[in-house]
Amino acid sequence: MVLALFTLAFVWSAAADAKQHPREIVDEVSSKVVALLDEYGDELKDDPVRTYEKFAPIIEPHVDFERIGARMLGPHWRNADAETRERFINEFKRSLVRTYASSMEEYKDLDFRILGSRQRDAGIQVGVEVEGGSRVLFRFIDSSDAWKLEDVTFEGVSVVQNYREDFRSRLRDKDLPEVVEDMRARNQEIGF
Repeated sequence: MVLALFTLAFVWSAAADAKQHPREIVDEVSSKVVALLDEYGDELKDDPVRTYEKFAPIIEPHVDFERIGARMLGPHWRNADAETRERFINEFKRSLVRTYASSMEEYKDLDFRILGSRQRDAGIQVGVEVEGGSRVLFRFIDSSDAWKLEDVTFEGVSVVQNYREDFRSRLRDKDLPEVVEDMRARNQEIGF
C-alpha cells in the first residue's frame, strides 16, 4: 500500500512538472490565434491596443523576451540597467503588436500545418507550413520552468536577426534609453 501511494505520488509529481513540448505549444497557440482572428479580426485590425489585450495573454507566457532582447541588443543589453531592460521589453512587445496589427487581415481564416519538430543545438525547432506554402520555424529554448520561444524564422529570415540589424542602426546615433524613449513615443501615438 505504501509503495502504491509512493508510486502514485511520484507519477502525479512528474506529470505536474512535465513541460509542454514546443510542438504542442505551437499547435495550441496557433489554434488560439487563428480562432481569435476569425472571431475578432475585423474589430481588431484598426485597434492595436485591443489586439494587444487579446493576444498578449496567449502568446507572452511562451516567449523569452529577455533572451530575445539580449540577442538583439548584444553589448547594449549587457550594459543596460534592469530598469532600461524592462522598459525595452515592454516597448518592444507593444511595437511588435503595432507592427503586425496593420497586416492582421492577411492572417484571417489562415490554415496552417505543423511539419514536425527536431532538436537543434540546445533547443527545439518546430516547423509550420502556412497556407500558400510559406514556412515558419519556431525556435524554443529550455528554460527552468518551460520551453520558451527565442526566435521565429519566416522564409529563411530570422526575426531576431532582422530586429538586431534595425536596432544596430538606431543605436549608432543614440543610446539605449533614447531608443527606448523613441519606441515609447511611437507606441503612445496609438494609445499604448
